[in-house]
Amino acid sequence: MNILSKLNEVTINNTNRIAETDSKFCENQYEQYVAAREALQHVLNHINSVHGGYLDVYKDIKPVEKRIGEIKEQFVYEVVSHFSRQYKITLDTKVINKKYDLYLTHNDIIAEIFEQMGGFNFKEKAVHELIEASKAQIYNFDKVSIKKASLSITDFVWWDSWDWDGLRISWNSKKESSLFTALSHFENGDVKMLDSLFNMYKEMEKGSKHYDIFNKYEFDCEKFKSIKIFKNGKITIEFKNQTLAQEFANTYLKK
Repeated sequence: MNILSKLNEVTINNTNRIAETDSKFCENQYEQYVAAREALQHVLNHINSVHGGYLDVYKDIKPVEKRIGEIKEQFVYEVVSHFSRQYKITLDTKVINKKYDLYLTHNDIIAEIFEQMGGFNFKEKAVHELIEASKAQIYNFDKVSIKKASLSITDFVWWDSWDWDGLRISWNSKKESSLFTALSHFENGDVKMLDSLFNMYKEMEKGSKHYDIFNKYEFDCEKFKSIKIFKNGKITIEFKNQTLAQEFANTYLKK
């Protein structure tokens, strides 16, 4: 056997690139999908074998065919959503559903997931998306200013005003969540928002009638000390020193 033939026999097993728990989850989903697909296919074959008389193409056959297609999409969704939730990354199911027929496997889906990763591993992909999401919220970097150890962003917080809640952050705004997640990653390298920042964010969601959200929030962290938001939409983050403030701005805010 020549070298080229040997190379052609080598295949990359993507299941070796994922955690064992992820692999078992995918295998379990595949087994469930195959069992459901074969059961529906058996029903469809039986209906087709006696088609005529009381059985109708559009009332009896088409619904089963549609259902088979639906469980295929559900299978793709379950596997892709698992990785999205587990690793805090964005993945597209549409391209996978379009590319594969009913007989796709979990290995096909995993291969497509790695294709969408663009060369990143899961952690790198999550961090990349986190940083890009944070930068996307700063439409004009001129609104970011650093004075000593304090970083301020003007016109950043969007408020909804309700008589029963006072001022609260807009329900469809991702700005504050993206910023707090970026700040959490800056603090400890994790893509999950710090509990202390999450609590502040939830209070901002509830509004000023429920919490004193315009009071300065103090934090026991290594890189930043406090956050203060203002009614005019400005937010100020006080870091431990100016170097850290500048580093955060350059990494997570400047495009």
